[in-house]
Amino acid sequence: MNVETPVEALKPNDYASDQEVRWCPGCGDYAIIKGVHRTLAELQIPLEKLVFFSGIGCAARFPYYMASYGFHTIHGRAPALATGAKLANPDLDIWVVMGDGDALSIGGNHTMHAIRRNVDLNLLLFNNEIYGLTKGQ
Repeated sequence: MNVETPVEALKPNDYASDQEVRWCPGCGDYAIIKGVHRTLAELQIPLEKLVFFSGIGCAARFPYYMASYGFHTIHGRAPALATGAKLANPDLDIWVVMGDGDALSIGGNHTMHAIRRNVDLNLLLFNNEIYGLTKGQ
């Protein structure tokens, strides 16, 4: 007799890592990460199939705060690396987290090509209208 044990549904906190979240007090990134946790729990995406890519900037800390696979890439290149990962393993649920400077400045070409290729990626753009890590360079 083969008895399957029911899988317990993932809750929002199951997607959070044990790392201390270190954004500036009052930063909107806190609301974004909570929203992503809730969304992932609604979608019930298995942690072993979930991958986050990021580049440089405040938003780039995102993969460290997730209980999934994560890649912190170089400035502006997260969409290109995420595209390669998705093409190599189409079963993965891939999310790319980018700040406005990372995605639309130095990484603008990679972001546009990822969109043009129409690869199944989830792109999250954090628009704080400033290069936050350099205090407004």
